[in-house]
Amino acid sequence: MKIMKRKSHNLLILFLITVLVLTGCGAKGYDSASGEREAAQIVDAEASSPEEGAGEGNSSSPEISGQDLSSRKLIKTVSLTMETRTFDTLKKQLEDSIASFGGYVEQSSYDAPGGQSYRYYYLCVRIPSEHLYDFVNKAGKLGTITNQSESVQDVTLDYVDKTAYKDSLRTEYERVMELLEQAKDLEQILALESKLSDLRYEINSYESQLRTYDNQIDYSTVDINIREVEYEKETSDTIVSRIKGGFRNSLYGVRDFFVNSFVFLVSNLPVLVLLAAVAALAVLFLKKGRKLFRKKALKDENDRKEVQEKKETSEE
Repeated sequence: MKIMKRKSHNLLILFLITVLVLTGCGAKGYDSASGEREAAQIVDAEASSPEEGAGEGNSSSPEISGQDLSSRKLIKTVSLTMETRTFDTLKKQLEDSIASFGGYVEQSSYDAPGGQSYRYYYLCVRIPSEHLYDFVNKAGKLGTITNQSESVQDVTLDYVDKTAYKDSLRTEYERVMELLEQAKDLEQILALESKLSDLRYEINSYESQLRTYDNQIDYSTVDINIREVEYEKETSDTIVSRIKGGFRNSLYGVRDFFVNSFVFLVSNLPVLVLLAAVAALAVLFLKKGRKLFRKKALKDENDRKEVQEKKETSEE
């Protein structure tokens, strides 16, 4: 009786694997004769589940599109360009504000050319999505925003599809685990373990993608470009403000011209002195050359006259 039961049990396992193999062959058309072939066929047999899961995700699209924005998966990015006369103060206030809203600086760069150039500061900030616009409004009060833009990426459908596919892979993983517990043949065990390894890799890949989405959704990105200026631009566009801005620009332009000219002369003084000395020597040599030329010309003229006089005297 025990032998009969054992044979029946083995026949049942063999029947299940055969069904999966035949299903896999019908789905993908694989053809091999080793234990690895059985694993590949089991993969194909179960591969229909993820596709069904993905289909379910797509079938839920009409329901998702009808929901409010709070239930959608949105990735928001805001870009700010700011000007300030108090560069160090604004830099410190922004960093404190980022921390107060529970955010963090993902990337930053600082440029201080020195001399007459002004400083620049770039920040890539991650702010909790529920505090995004509070932070943007706070930044607008700390400095002058000259340009602001926002982009929103809706990843709801892709998120739902990836979640459904991951769940289907997990279901397939559990089925293969059940087969592995019942398998007795070494080749079948190795084939099923190889299949489990492939499934684990796929599941981890989808979980990683979903975690990346979660981070981008939960923490919005804010790109901030800060430029140090001598005076901040007028944010209004009225006639009076434009006249004031144009007049002020003219005054600063005249002042900058004289200041830059003075700085140029002082900073290049050694070169200018050298050039002046060379020019003075050139003028001196030129004057001496002209004097020598005149003397020689005068002497030649006198000699010519003397020769002429002697010739006339000899003729008489």
